[in-house]
Amino acid sequence: MLKNARLIAISAVLAACWMAPVQAANDIPNASSAGIAAKLMVRGTLEGVQVVDLRSQRRNDVMVVQAEMLNLTDKDVRVYYRFRWTDAAGMQVGDGEVWKPLTILGRQSQLIKGTAYGPQASDFKIEMSAEPR
Repeated sequence: MLKNARLIAISAVLAACWMAPVQAANDIPNASSAGIAAKLMVRGTLEGVQVVDLRSQRRNDVMVVQAEMLNLTDKDVRVYYRFRWTDAAGMQVGDGEVWKPLTILGRQSQLIKGTAYGPQASDFKIEMSAEPR
């Protein structure tokens, strides 16, 4: 009788583990907060990468931005990003940046940094896309 009870308990645990939802890379939000999400322009999915920290300040009257990206999956992800700088009226400042590639290893974080073209830039967005490696 005790053997049957153990077998039933083990079966119940295995069934619960099998039925537990697995969070896919596509289900992970792009940003850890709504404020960070407002500064992102994401093309497609970020494949399990999440922007967890975003800071900006003016140095020598030029805007500097630093963002921390965290890969929440076990797989390596190739991220492409660029900064879009705008003035107080929302108009683009400068010619636009080229896409920069960055590989983020599984369960690792990376910092990216961008510096505006000049003092007229007062806001920014980070444009991003990703692909699994």
